[in-house]
Amino acid sequence: MKQFVGVVVALALLVSVPVTGCARKMVTVRTGEVVLCTAGEVIEDNTKEIQVPVSEVSKYSVKTKVTTCERHQGLAGLWEAAQQALAQGDTNAAKAKLAAIVAKDPTYAGGKAKQQLDEISGGGTPAPGGGSQPGTSTAGGEEPVGPVANLLKYVPDSLDGYTAQGITADPASITRDYIPLTGNADLMVIMVEQMVDAKRAASGLETFKQTYPNDAASVTVAGKQGRFGTRSGYAALAFTDGSLLVTIEMHVRSGKPADLKPALVKVGEAIGS
Repeated sequence: MKQFVGVVVALALLVSVPVTGCARKMVTVRTGEVVLCTAGEVIEDNTKEIQVPVSEVSKYSVKTKVTTCERHQGLAGLWEAAQQALAQGDTNAAKAKLAAIVAKDPTYAGGKAKQQLDEISGGGTPAPGGGSQPGTSTAGGEEPVGPVANLLKYVPDSLDGYTAQGITADPASITRDYIPLTGNADLMVIMVEQMVDAKRAASGLETFKQTYPNDAASVTVAGKQGRFGTRSGYAALAFTDGSLLVTIEMHVRSGKPADLKPALVKVGEAIGS
């Protein structure tokens, strides 16, 4: 389980701008669009910070667009050719394609390309990994699929009661900030991690218990096993979905962090169902 980063910065953006007299209370929000590559890279960040009245925060948010960059399109073609060669028993052709992938990006396909190349180099014959590698557009003009596209459902652009803010991503995780529009939280952060398998994801719940040791409790979120806990002004909930570990953290504006539990469960139900 990764530690949340940038929370202090995000909170700083939510601090009200000092005003005098009867002027409206203003806050800083981020608005615009972030373009993500399905392989887990931010291609373009076309967002900006603006100051708006508190009553108008809900009108501004960050939208996301997912595509596959030119570099990863090329790697996807090599990956598919390598898998076809393996299916036909041509390990020499597969080795050449895999070597070309690894030379450009050793981490491509979650490291599977390198694993297959190492297996062939050791005299083995790896099983083909299927058709198009996640990170490519499927046939028929469908939406891109891949590491980031698969995780985006947990950090939606639209979430009732919140306005979506900045987003960061890598091949195995995605993190997004949200501004609560009601309630006693002044910031929410959702992080989704792609673990090696379901067992590793479940072990992340044990790490969660150490990170949020207070008010600890087991919870069920959208039929999935989860944990709740708090620490010094923060309340969080985590649950697993197969090999994914989803963590939702809120910062309490005032009062007890434990009081944020119902709000966290509601968000978990919304993104986990």
